[in-house]
Parts: sequence; structure tokens; C-alpha cells
Amino acid sequence: MSFVFYDTETTGTHAAFDQILQFAAIRTDPELNELDRFEIRCRLLPHIVPAPGAMRVTGLRAAQLSDNALPSHYEMMTAIRHKMLEWSPSTFLGYNTIEFDEHLLRHAYYKTLYPPYLTNTSGNSRTDIMRIAQASSIYSPGSLVIPAGVGQKPSFKLDELAPANGFAHENAHDALADVEATIFIARLILERCPDVWSTFMRFSTKASVVDFVSNEQIFCLSDFYFGKPYSWLVTPLGVSPNDTSALYVFDLGVDPDSLVPLSKTKLMSRLAGSPKPVRKIRSNAAPMIFSADDAPHSASGKSIPQGEIKRRIRTLEEYPELRARLITGFEESKVERPTSPHVEEQLYSGFFPECDQKLLDIFHNLDWTERVELVGKFEDPRLKLLGRQLIHAERPDVLDAVSRIELDRDISKRIAHHKPDCPWLTLPKALEELEELLTSTKASERLFLKEYHKYLSSRLKSALAIL
Repeated sequence: MSFVFYDTETTGTHAAFDQILQFAAIRTDPELNELDRFEIRCRLLPHIVPAPGAMRVTGLRAAQLSDNALPSHYEMMTAIRHKMLEWSPSTFLGYNTIEFDEHLLRHAYYKTLYPPYLTNTSGNSRTDIMRIAQASSIYSPGSLVIPAGVGQKPSFKLDELAPANGFAHENAHDALADVEATIFIARLILERCPDVWSTFMRFSTKASVVDFVSNEQIFCLSDFYFGKPYSWLVTPLGVSPNDTSALYVFDLGVDPDSLVPLSKTKLMSRLAGSPKPVRKIRSNAAPMIFSADDAPHSASGKSIPQGEIKRRIRTLEEYPELRARLITGFEESKVERPTSPHVEEQLYSGFFPECDQKLLDIFHNLDWTERVELVGKFEDPRLKLLGRQLIHAERPDVLDAVSRIELDRDISKRIAHHKPDCPWLTLPKALEELEELLTSTKASERLFLKEYHKYLSSRLKSALAIL
């Protein structure tokens, strides 16, 4: 199976409310030799306000955001989807893609009425080079040069890690340059710590993770929190009753006997305490799981005699009611998030009805005039709203005058007025952030930022004129 390394550059960091402006990908063979590459940019959507800080990082000038020579957002996402399907099945990976780019990509597909889970369905799998680099620092120390970051903690930022290991990364934060830097790091890992690489490739599918966790009596789980590595010898407890991707394991550094007599209230309190007895593994998110024999000396439970470790495992095996109480307690301790009132944040609020999924297959092959009528046939209210917004962004001329004016006003209200609880960036807020940047930035960047100030001010004036 081939690999597809990809990266995005965006208007900001909020997956639901920001927009991909540049996408780049390189397809390689299993030995990481390049087979093909793809890059595309698009112009800004009318309801998106780019974050000044993000634009400062990417170096994208204000005039480029509305360049009509560039494809629209929908046209870009259509081209990305076609290329990803052409390259499938593959393992999709990048640098911090699982926590960032993947969510942006899913939301972009969702908002353009395409199936959002392309990278881990239809034979595709996914993993993350940043997590593999972090795991390498634990399980193969010294294989990579890890630069010191804030507070002397190890830094795994790509624009610091790649140069520290010999990559000339002059164009950091350009999507294609970042993909090349990611492949450079991947080649170092493949060459210097092949066991770590092969472990992550094995666990790039949910099924492989579930099979391993379900059948291993003891193994090592690792992760990073606030820039620091942690490891635990663990034993499986079971699967979440509400999410088959969530697997629960028990930290063998904790004596399960200490939990048996606890009341429900005290057990809930203990589960929230430190060290946490129960940990969750996201089986579809590149977990750092390795053989117990490979556990670092710092791992929780590593210094405990083998006989005692086996007794703790046996206790959990012989008391299924304790395992059930631990899982139930963990589930009940989670804070339930209410459904967002904003359609952009409702991607994970359930799958679309089957009848709508059939209509979605038809939607993209219709003339835009016919798409207007089809949107009204969707059963899911999310699709009705997203469909109208998509048509308005792409072909407002096919909408009736009343609908077009209504949507124009909706966009103007959305971007022209700022409220403290507003989850998206508005023009007044962006101008405020920009003025703060102008007071603290270097002289060489002021012209760039002043161009943005003029651009945002002009947009605000136009939006207010509509209201």
C-alpha cells in the first residue's frame, strides 16, 4: 500500500469555522520514494474572516485571498477528493494531521456535501508522523535530534524538528514545503528506528488496534501531555458502550484491590485523581502502544515485581464487576457537550439518513439550477442549510432574489458584528487583533499587516452597507 503525506494551510485553527486555503500532498511507495504530488490553492469564502496571526505565519497577502484566478473552495475540495480517491487505498499521514489537518479536511468535505471520512474508509488508513517522532524519542532515544522548546521541554514543532535534523526548511508553513519536511523526518525514522515505524504502520487501522488491545494481557501505552512523555504498563478493561473506537485500559501501577471497597462517589473521585487508574485509547487515532518488554524504565508499573503485576491482572480478570464499575465510572465522569446550535459544529452529531446519502451522490452531478431544487428534498436539516450556503457561495445567480438577499444579509451580520460568545472570527475582532500585532511587530512586517488592515476595513465597510 502507498503512503499519502499531506498538509494544509488555513485561515485559522478552528476546524469548524476556519477554511483550508492551500492543500498539498505527495504520494510515495512503502520505501518513501515519491510517486506523485499534488498542490492546490483556493480563494476565500465570503463568510470567513482570516486570522491576522495565521496570515502572518503563512505570508499570504490580502490580495491573494480574492484572486479570481484561483478555484473556489468547493472546486478545490472537489479536486482534492478526486485526487485522494485516485490514490486510494493508501495510508494517509502528515505532521499533527490527526489532531488538526484531519479535522479541517473532514469539516471541509462536510460543508461541501462530500463524505467526510475518506482517509479511514474504503480500505484507507491513517497515522501521524508527529506521534511517530514522539514515540521514537521514548522507544528509540537518540534516533532523532529533539530540540529544546519553551521551558526546555522537548519541541516537536515541525519547523524546529526538521532543521535540527538537517532539513533546509526555509519555506516553513507552505503546505508543500511542510509535506517535504514531514517525509524527511519519516525517512529518518524508517531508517533509524524501523521497529517504531512498523509498529505505527501496523496500528494505522482501528481493527489492528482493537485486536491487539483485546488479546494482549499486558502492554505499554505512551503519550505526551504538555510537552512531556508518559508511559504506563496497562491491561485491557473493555470497550466503551457508547463509542466502539474508545478502548479502556487499567494502569498496573495502581493496585486494583484499593478500588474494590470504594463507594460510587469515592470511586468517581479516585478515577479523576492522580495517578489515573483508567486510561482511554482512541483506536482510530494512532495510539502509542508497544510490547511490555519495550516499556521505558520510567513507565508506571515498570519497577513493580512481575509476581505483583500478574496478581493485579488476575484480580481484574476475576472481578468482572470491578471492570464494569471502572468503565461505567469513567463514562459517567465525562462531561457531555450539548449539541452546538451552529451547523458548522454539527459534523459529529450523527450520520446522514440513507435517503440523503443517495441524494448527495446525485447532487454533485447536477447543474447548479437543479441543485437548488434537490437541496429542498434533503431530510437532514444540516444538509438543507449547508446546501443553501454552498450554492450561495458558488452560484448565487441561480437563487431567487429573496433568498439571495437573505443570505447576503446573513453573511454581513455574521462577520460585521462581534459578540463575546461568538465562536467564529468577525471583522471587528480581527481588526482588534491586527492593531495589537501592529504595535508589537517588526518594522519589516508592518507593510504586510497594514495591507491586511486596509483589506479587513474595506470588508467591514461593505458588510455594514448591506445591513
